[in-house]
Amino acid sequence: MKKLITICAVVTMVLAVSTANASIRDQAGYYASTGLNLGAWDSSYLGVEGYVIADPFQINLEYQTGVANADIDALNAYDPTGGWTANFSDNDEYVLTIDEGGDLPLYTYNPGTPTSVAGGADIQWTITGWYQTILAGDIVDHGGSISLRVLPYATYRPFDGDAGVNSVEVFDSPLDCEVIAYTFAGTAAEIGDGSSLGVELVPEPATMSLLAIGGLAVLRRRRRRRS
Repeated sequence: MKKLITICAVVTMVLAVSTANASIRDQAGYYASTGLNLGAWDSSYLGVEGYVIADPFQINLEYQTGVANADIDALNAYDPTGGWTANFSDNDEYVLTIDEGGDLPLYTYNPGTPTSVAGGADIQWTITGWYQTILAGDIVDHGGSISLRVLPYATYRPFDGDAGVNSVEVFDSPLDCEVIAYTFAGTAAEIGDGSSLGVELVPEPATMSLLAIGGLAVLRRRRRRRS
């Protein structure tokens, strides 16, 4: 009886940990977040200027406490046409803005009252579309290459109003995302029309469920040895 209780407890732990550690990477349609290809300097909605993102790009949100996995999936796989390869296929509406001096504005799409605030000295780049800054951060010099690091760490800044906005993009607060940084083999000053940026993604979450399953396997082996 004691063995049965122990095994049941381990199985319960496996199920609980597996649920807690569910990963977007387990989805059959998972498509990893991508880098960026840049076009010419231009202005987007309401005059926000930067290098136009030339090709469709992907930004994945991570599963996280307080947000339904289904809502995360809806943005990660957003494809109203049935033919998109990446969830940001309105890429030409998004621009990458860079200023090593920092203090770039952070834009917020509010229905009827768009707003912007100075981002601070550590906001040296932004990605903005439809007057909403979705990613922003600082520039890290690695000596010969740079990273456009997402701040706060791997944080996506969602639309917070649903008037005139795709409903799958509306959330109440910033969210954990898969992108840590965009990378470039050169200096910030060299980024421009025709540049391609790589992407650094968060490590795939380690799953403790394997340890729990391993523990169950040990119980089984011990049981066989005792018989």
